[in-house]
Amino acid sequence: MIKLAGLSDSEVEAISRQIADAFYDYEYNKEDQGLIKFIPNRESMYTYIGGIIRAAYRSGILYTTSEKREGFLVLSGEGVGTVGFVDGMKMISAEKRALGGFKKMKEFISACFSNGHSIETRMKKAKKKFIKIEVLVVRKEFQKQGFMKKMLRYVYDMADKKGISVILDTDDKDKSERYRYLGMELDRVRNCGENFHMYDLIRKSEIA
Repeated sequence: MIKLAGLSDSEVEAISRQIADAFYDYEYNKEDQGLIKFIPNRESMYTYIGGIIRAAYRSGILYTTSEKREGFLVLSGEGVGTVGFVDGMKMISAEKRALGGFKKMKEFISACFSNGHSIETRMKKAKKKFIKIEVLVVRKEFQKQGFMKKMLRYVYDMADKKGISVILDTDDKDKSERYRYLGMELDRVRNCGENFHMYDLIRKSEIA
């Protein structure tokens, strides 16, 4: 895995669009619409994902699989880093535009947490350390070639060295099952409204 640095604005934009395309073109299972339920079109997805990826890149928490950039990973948490305040505000502003304004963003956030707190919030409340996978995506042309497993193994190894857990949440049942197959456990499912669920997953450290 490579931590991305020294990129031009156009390169960061291109990466953002590759990730946004992967999210927008994803075929959800029958039970879930996920993020697509709140994002009206591809350009809005570019805006939404672009805000996240620019903030992650500037904060030094954006990784890729190799020089070919088959997949991308955004991490946060213990010893990894987090999005800085200014970049975080820019990210929130981009998300608000993508969702259609403050009211729509409030509806989205309310839906995400309507069935209780996220695993991240619960871990923080319990004062447990963790690394969170914020984004994990493999570009469409490189899927089913083992890159998801490679990225997860990288995070698992990082967490094991610290003796802490890895957490993430996802908006699709099929995605959650793939994460479980690759070593994570389902912590809980949040019912966030019609055809919208959040699946909280954890992988506990193998080092006690």
